[in-house]
Amino acid sequence: MIDFALQRGRGGSRWPRPAAGALLLALLMVFTTACASASTAGAGPGSESGETSFRASPDQNLLYVCVQDEAQIAVIDMDTREVVHTIDLMELGYSERAQPHHVVVEPDGSAFYVSLIGADRVVKFDADHQVVGEVEMETPGMLSLHPSGDLLLVSRSMSAVSPPQRIGLITRSTMEVEELDIFFNQPHAMVVGRSGEFAYTASLSVNQLASVNLASERVELVDIDGPNHAMVQFAVSPDGSLMAGSGEMSGQLLLFDLSENPAEPSLVNSVEVGHMAFDPVFSPDGSRIWVPVRHTDEVVVVDTESGEILQRISGDGIDAPHQVLFSPDGSTAFISNNNKNPHAMHGPVEDDGGDGAVVVVDVESGEIQRVLRLGRNVTGIGTRNAP
Repeated sequence: MIDFALQRGRGGSRWPRPAAGALLLALLMVFTTACASASTAGAGPGSESGETSFRASPDQNLLYVCVQDEAQIAVIDMDTREVVHTIDLMELGYSERAQPHHVVVEPDGSAFYVSLIGADRVVKFDADHQVVGEVEMETPGMLSLHPSGDLLLVSRSMSAVSPPQRIGLITRSTMEVEELDIFFNQPHAMVVGRSGEFAYTASLSVNQLASVNLASERVELVDIDGPNHAMVQFAVSPDGSLMAGSGEMSGQLLLFDLSENPAEPSLVNSVEVGHMAFDPVFSPDGSRIWVPVRHTDEVVVVDTESGEILQRISGDGIDAPHQVLFSPDGSTAFISNNNKNPHAMHGPVEDDGGDGAVVVVDVESGEIQRVLRLGRNVTGIGTRNAP
């Protein structure tokens, strides 16, 4: 373990910014309002009026889905399993190469945040799905919300060959960013512990993770045993005692203990799940860990306590699976799928023959219930649960 004192620098916050895209959006909104005033009916999302805003009802459970190579964010009603809205980033002034990659949602549903790899931005949307803030950050990757504070933690994209050895600490209320030195290459995995005391990131190129004390911003580096892992992402158990990590190169699910010393996570188990293991997630009760495995087009379900593989879920639509999230009651899993050459990692590549999808799976049986085809390279997902 190596302990480093704080080293940080001010990042470029660029909201509000007098950009051409923002001016274009403002003119578009004026035009839309004028058209709506001249019509007799209030048009909804996707109508001929060109209305871009969309406010969900308070009782809707929503899934936000990054359709990376389409520069879109799809909004799915998790109960009806229908797409209810699509945010087209090009209509908001971003380029076709914006590459929305990961999304996280405020617990009260008041806002959500999306990393745009190609635009070098982290963007904040309000409950009406309008842009209300953005931060400039080179090749942002994974996002994690502080559970009680005002921070949003941001790592770097896998597609960045040599990104800064820093993570972003964004103040959500002001959308200002500071960048914290992590001291290893390609910090990609990102999660905040349940207590909010520590955040964790890991390198794609060396077998190291970093714990960050968010009060003091002190960084400690911890070596990870085993073959070259290329740690993709972390997840913390509901009780906060364990952290799961996925090794893209090693094909292992790694389990770390956080209860003894959260500043130095200790490796307590590893499970061979398959090459190109991606974003793991604990089931709502913490008894299982679901791991997308891109190389074999499967989602592997692992018993948390024993490490036994309980199930391998595959079938229609599960093609280079990327991330898994659950419905509020835990009965349904929503799986995002790139449907791309698994060696493409996070960058745009030649299409693998069809659109990526969100696949809806019954948790108890593992049966596929629905496949929602959304577009090229479906990646990160986030949920807004009704109160």
